[in-house]
Formats: sequence, structure tokens, C-alpha cells
Amino acid sequence: MHNDNPAPRARLLSLLVAAACGGLSATAAADPAITLTAAYALNGVAVPDALPEGSIFATPEGADFYLNRGEGGSSVFFHTYGFVGSPTYFGARASGEGLDFYAKTSALYSGTYTNTTGSAVMLNFGFNLEGGEVALWGDGDGMANLRLQIRRNGQVVSQGDTLVTQSGANFSCLESDIGALGAWAGCAAATSNHVHGAGGAYSVDMGLVAAGETITIDYDIVSTVSGQYVGGAVGSGDCYGGYGGYGEAVALAEDTPHMACVIYNGIARSGDPFDGNGLGPSADFSLTATAVALPEPGSLALLAAAGGGGWLGWRRRRGGRPG
Repeated sequence: MHNDNPAPRARLLSLLVAAACGGLSATAAADPAITLTAAYALNGVAVPDALPEGSIFATPEGADFYLNRGEGGSSVFFHTYGFVGSPTYFGARASGEGLDFYAKTSALYSGTYTNTTGSAVMLNFGFNLEGGEVALWGDGDGMANLRLQIRRNGQVVSQGDTLVTQSGANFSCLESDIGALGAWAGCAAATSNHVHGAGGAYSVDMGLVAAGETITIDYDIVSTVSGQYVGGAVGSGDCYGGYGGYGEAVALAEDTPHMACVIYNGIARSGDPFDGNGLGPSADFSLTATAVALPEPGSLALLAAAGGGGWLGWRRRRGGRPG
């Protein structure tokens, strides 16, 4: 089985886009960037850069990349995409089947936010998200992992991380969750082999941003599968039409032949809803800032005095002994 640690993680695309985030009253947000990455290996042989082999459609607002490859009884299919405009699309999928496969894709949204008001604000990052799934099927050993993560200045703010592993007839399902994205999925049991995500509108609290402060916001979806299987694969539907309708993206790729049903032993995928959640065909990235009323300096002084008096009283009750 391919080892994930030394595997190449090909940097496919980094595009600055000219779309502004919504909900930014009296604030400033730099144009966000979308970065797509992908790597794979079949039968232990890793490909250093998947981009030349795959199909990619790019616009000034983003790109859509996919690849379907089989060799010597093993195959992978992956799809990663990001468009920040109107509408917006964002997501990643990886799946594999057969004797020895590995596939990893990711979509990364990066942007900055500057509080140009004269007071601190509470900032929320909002977006729509498809349910997706993390699953293993068949006879063999494998791993499927999906991680959704949001960071502020490199520090994790919210995360939904679902890992399913298989060793022979034994399955294991683990969650590593933080904040709002922790609601994306939950293992029904510690031995679950198939987990469905909870699609919908998500709002992540990015915390307090001081007047004049600039922060960096990163949001990525990372899908990874690997395995060694001798049978039991299942089908995932038509790779293009089966997603429930691309909207703009399918129109951009009309000259690309629709693929037949993809067979897989392992799958990890999620992204924007493609209108599957009734939220509209858009990831709908938004930043919403809410002014925070801080106490007046006099009030702060009173609070400090009250706190100091309480501490002195506690000292007296302890007889002045050090704690």
C-alpha cells in the first residue's frame, strides 16, 4: 500500500480572483486565492505531477480539475475545483479501486480581512457545504479520510476530520472535530465503514478582530484514499451528471465526454451543495463583521478595583499566607 507521508503533493493551480466577499460593511477583504492540488499512485508507483495527465478548465475566477486513471488492476478517480465569483464552487473528491491505489486532492481558499473601522468586530466566515461521504467497501485493507479545516493566521479555528480504516474484516471510524465543522459528520459506530456528511449553511466564528488588524483566513477540503483490495467495489454514478448538476461548471465543460460510473473501494468527498441542499448552486462564501461595544475606560477601572478588592479579601481570609 502506498505510504502517504512521502507522496508527492502536486501544486496544480493558484489563481487570484477578482470577486469580493459579501457582507463586509465598513471593512476590507483582499481578493481571495484558490489553490488546487492533487497526487496519486498506482501499484506503488507515484506520479510527481498529476496536472499534465488530467483535464482542467480554468477561468480568471478559478479552475476545475479531474482525472480518471487505471493500470494493472488498480484505478483512481479524483476531482477538485474552486471558483470564487458568482456563483461559487469549491470542493474535493478522491476515490480508488483495486490492488494498490492512493489518491489525494485538496481545494484551498485563502484570503485576508482588515478591520477598517474604529472599533473591534466579531467576524464570521460563512459558506454552504454539501454532505458528501467517507467510505470503504470490499475485501482488503484501506483508508479513507476527509478533512474540512478553517484557520485564522495558521491556527485551527474549526475542523471536521473523518477517518475510516479497514483491516481485513475489521473497520474503524474516528472523528477529530473542532467547532462548527465538527457537525459535518459523525461515526454512527466505532466500526462504521460509511459516513455521510451533513450538508447545509455553515457559519464559523473567527473571533475578535481589533481595529486596524489584518487576519488571514484559510479554508480547505482535503480528500485522501488508499487501499489494497481484491473485490467488493461499488459504483458512484456518472462522474459529471451524477453530482446533481454543476450549473456553471457543467456548461464550461460541455466538450468533455461524460464518464461512465466510477467503481471504488474507497471514497472521500465534499464541497459546495450544487443545489442539493436547496441553498442554491453556490458555496456562497461570505464574511460578516459585527461591531463589539467595549466598556468605557471608567467602567474598566471600576471592574479592576472590584476585582482587586475581592482578591484582598481572599488574602485576609487566608491570613495573608501565600497560595
